[in-house]
Amino acid sequence: MIGLRTSKELGSIAFSVLYNDMHQPIVNGKCNREKIEDEITIGILSGDLRPMIQRDVNFVCDLIDDMIKEYGSDPMAKGA
Repeated sequence: MIGLRTSKELGSIAFSVLYNDMHQPIVNGKCNREKIEDEITIGILSGDLRPMIQRDVNFVCDLIDDMIKEYGSDPMAKGA
């Protein structure tokens, strides 16, 4: 477990963030952490996501940043 969630769960959340473009716009070559944190908070408050701590959110953002670094601003694009 990273915080309250497993790495498998957080990886799934990261791909959902990417698929739904919640990481956009890219800020200084990195994901839009503020937007991701807002969307995760909305998901928790609406009951769509189970609670998590800041360490979990940081893991998601760091994973997305690594994918942006490796594959560019749209890691979900075909051929990436």
